[in-house]
Amino acid sequence: MFRIERLLLLLVFPVLSLAAASHDPVDLFGRHRYPEAASLWERTLQSFPPKAPLSEEGVRSLKGLSMAYYEQGRLYATLQVFSRALSSEYYRGVLAEEKSPLSLYYLGQVQYQRSAWDSAVGSFEKALKSGLSKTSAHVSPSVSAPVAEVDGVFLAFAKARRAHAPPPVPARLKLKSTTARWEAFDLAGAGPADLPAGLKALSARDRRCRLSIFARSSSPRIAETEMALAAVLADAKAPELSIDRGQNTQMDYYDPFLLETLSQAYLALSEWQQIRLLGEEKRFPDLAQKFSTRRNLSEASLLRGRYAEALQFLGADKDVPSRIVRAKILGKQGQLTQAGELLDSVTQGAKAPGILREVAESYYFLNIDLQKGLQLAQQALRDKDGENYYHISAALLLATGQNDAALEEYAKGYPIEFRDRLDQIDPEYMSDYSFAIFLNRKMRYEEVVETLYHLQKEIPACRQMHDAMQGISAAQVRGYESQRIFRKGD
Repeated sequence: MFRIERLLLLLVFPVLSLAAASHDPVDLFGRHRYPEAASLWERTLQSFPPKAPLSEEGVRSLKGLSMAYYEQGRLYATLQVFSRALSSEYYRGVLAEEKSPLSLYYLGQVQYQRSAWDSAVGSFEKALKSGLSKTSAHVSPSVSAPVAEVDGVFLAFAKARRAHAPPPVPARLKLKSTTARWEAFDLAGAGPADLPAGLKALSARDRRCRLSIFARSSSPRIAETEMALAAVLADAKAPELSIDRGQNTQMDYYDPFLLETLSQAYLALSEWQQIRLLGEEKRFPDLAQKFSTRRNLSEASLLRGRYAEALQFLGADKDVPSRIVRAKILGKQGQLTQAGELLDSVTQGAKAPGILREVAESYYFLNIDLQKGLQLAQQALRDKDGENYYHISAALLLATGQNDAALEEYAKGYPIEFRDRLDQIDPEYMSDYSFAIFLNRKMRYEEVVETLYHLQKEIPACRQMHDAMQGISAAQVRGYESQRIFRKGD
């Protein structure tokens, strides 16, 4: 899925910069430095007058920018899955030893994300009964957070989801706080046009909800979304909410929806930049043929959950990569039989390791025919090893319950000496391998902590993962002493 190999990069960007590697966006992209690469490509695009046609260099930069956004969207989606598992275990552990209204409040949000409506309702109700309304909290040094009212918003929406009823209408909830209003609009699935005039984003949670709403837009809103994204990324460097316990001590909490929102924002930006690319590339037919923009657009829409739109972008293309994407879309639409038949037709006579790997990844993506996918992944691995091939093979081994074999497979594609080098190992690979260890080997928890430490230094938004994993690891020795795990200012 839009996993650009180095060979294709050289094909699309044949002339590399003669400057130092750190100033070459293609080099940065190849070393997983997506934000830096995007910044350089964006700088090139800004050198053109507004609404002026792009040169060939500009078109290449626009393609590169869309690729960098897509990779970041994929990465944050991967981190979100791991983060949700970590947060769920951490908060359950804390609550096993003490009553904590805020831990219940955050656990409820994690359960909401998992569509565990009964559990979410129970957590939000217990949070209110445990004294959440009396909790002293702030989301920044100057902005107070009415946590109980926000909890009430989540509770109302969780009850509606549980009853399969329409979501509450935000305007009818008679909410007093800005944060609660933003959360209500976001949970209701609002788009930018649904926001009332004058609603200001005062807190980190407000700004995260605003970004989520912009990313949901059906029409391109590039400038607004990029500005909102920059604000959220700046907020992500610090905890969303701190509880002042006195004694110069505080507890740190993080927005459970942060990583998911970042993923959707980057995917939306990737799609919108490629929509622009469709028009610009027409003047350069040779580039357009290499770019496969319509298929890449379809892949971005697929990960945004916009399946009808994804099929529309894909059109009637019948080449092998397009057929694989079409199978994924059909599967996500519930047409699993048709998806399986289409993937089977692709593999008939296929010998290229890359195609076999992509079909194997499709079975994993749709969670169907996992054994068949595993056979294809291992066949591809015999013909061509490397990080991408070990990655899908290991993931399928894990999904089929072969945990020890999965860890061994992950290790083969993971040079241990580069554990602190995101430019040497794909951060998605680092996250998935650590998740596999987390699921299987408690005695190796410190290894997971170390990997997440290196990840959060490069990607501050995933700091919540490192802090939660620290708590889980520490609990193996001394239990969940929640007042010490997230302590600062001692």
